[in-house]
Amino acid sequence: MLRDGVWRDASLVVRAAGVTIRAETPGKVRFSGASSLVFAAPSITVEGILFEDGALAKGAVVTFRSHHGRLAETAIVNYNPRDPATVYSWVSFEGSDNAVERCLFERKNHKGALVVNAIQDARRNRVLGSHFRNATTSEIFRILGYGGNGESGDDGAFFTIESNLFDHADAGSMEIVSLQSNRNRVARNTIRASLGGIASRTGIFNTVFGNVILCDGRKGAYGMRISGQRHTISTNYIERCDFGIVLMTGRRDLLKGDSGQVRQIELELNTVMDSSGADLLLGGDYKAGWPGSQQVLLPEDNRIADNVLVKTAGGVSIDAPVQDSAPPLDGLRFQPNRLEGNLVSGGEVRLIPAPTRGLTIWKSGGVNVPSAKPLSPGQVGPPWARNVIRFQ
Repeated sequence: MLRDGVWRDASLVVRAAGVTIRAETPGKVRFSGASSLVFAAPSITVEGILFEDGALAKGAVVTFRSHHGRLAETAIVNYNPRDPATVYSWVSFEGSDNAVERCLFERKNHKGALVVNAIQDARRNRVLGSHFRNATTSEIFRILGYGGNGESGDDGAFFTIESNLFDHADAGSMEIVSLQSNRNRVARNTIRASLGGIASRTGIFNTVFGNVILCDGRKGAYGMRISGQRHTISTNYIERCDFGIVLMTGRRDLLKGDSGQVRQIELELNTVMDSSGADLLLGGDYKAGWPGSQQVLLPEDNRIADNVLVKTAGGVSIDAPVQDSAPPLDGLRFQPNRLEGNLVSGGEVRLIPAPTRGLTIWKSGGVNVPSAKPLSPGQVGPPWARNVIRFQ
């Protein structure tokens, strides 16, 4: 047990396996200054700690260097350096099978992803039921690992981001969740009024399921940008964003080979409401930076099924670039995407050629829109922090 009080410049490195460390009173053990915590042995649990008004020069506030560690009902608040260009994370996963549960992360304003998963030897880590709010940082999550360079074997990061609430959690890179590895799960989270969105930058077999994204019309807030192959994007609700879901264009490099092309994904049962741009774009950034950048591999052979796209004030629901057939692109051929049971209400469809099946278009109204079920602050984070004035 850690006694209540202020612990300043405390470097807590836990090397005893199987121990549990608790605050005497949750939230009243306050680490400040240059304090940090390292899980340096297996099966360690730390509960009820508050990191507040401190700063580091590098590294991470909390580091998991072993396996089966657990950080629960803990808060990191305003742990910022004087220079916002200083780079460090608040949570770093460098081992496997670790968990962050019901924690609060608030007011990060410097560079470096808030949560980062290491490139090597970090698998099956989880962040569950936590609250991210009032932040401006590079990314909230940067999930590195096997697959980040296009590897397609059976390995991956296997990271889980589930049942978390993001509220005004802004990402300077425009990626609140940045997946750069294989076989990750992003499920049942709520994102509210946060700049950026969910991005699968590379990888295969990522699952993005049951998330609620409410952008509240903030410029720079979007739903999803998807690159890579064989993902499942299902049952998400996206409302009042810059755009809904974008399947990005892959890159052809004569020296490094093809990368990032969206192929064989399942995009199903999603609802997109009132995006200011397209609800669904098939081929984002096509020929962007051409010819220096070879963004020319259009999405192909994807199943797009049973999605509901609604515009109450008109606009473009589905869009796609027209493939450039001039040399040297005239030799590229792409398999068609498969449309099944999709419904568009009040929006325009700009697909050439126009689809003959798999798409029902209504001028407006008459659509049964699935309801969103966003998480509330009372469902996430440490119970002791919910009624503390400091966090209001």
